[in-house]
Amino acid sequence: MQKEPEVKQPSVEEQREYLSLYDNTPTVVSVLGTKKKYKIYWIKNVQIEYLTRLLIRKGDTDDKDVEKDAFDKILEDTKIGCKAAAISVLNGYWKLKFYYWFLWRWMYYIRQYDNAQLQPLLEEMKKKIPLTQFLMLTMCLTGVKGSLMSMRTEEVERIVHEHVSVQEAQTEKSDNG
Repeated sequence: MQKEPEVKQPSVEEQREYLSLYDNTPTVVSVLGTKKKYKIYWIKNVQIEYLTRLLIRKGDTDDKDVEKDAFDKILEDTKIGCKAAAISVLNGYWKLKFYYWFLWRWMYYIRQYDNAQLQPLLEEMKKKIPLTQFLMLTMCLTGVKGSLMSMRTEEVERIVHEHVSVQEAQTEKSDNG
């Protein structure tokens, strides 16, 4: 028989993180080597969609541009870092819609941030994704999909019969031993 899990009260740090998520409080992160600071809020769904599109488009270009040299690849990665940083700073659909095109170009062409300078922004963005809730929801919805294969009654009976026979064999061994 399985032992029932013990329920513990959340720690003070876990309570602070929950309230931060609930209130959408920002974390102020500075760009390395500059005095510029950005506020990173909890990541919303539209930001995850923008990031997904950005990474998928980057993956598509990798296959086609085999002839690119190392310098062009480094520049492309820096451009993607600036785009991801702009997505993490702009919190909300309308801000992304109107300011994204300007902000990533500002970071890349004008300010010329490199990957090392943007690393604290991107690390904080990664922390601000409510991943646990996303994964739990995904696991719960997996069983609801209509496209999953179902087992026939014979297959279920065979699996149950195998489990019963294994349990009976184990109980016989424990009784004899």
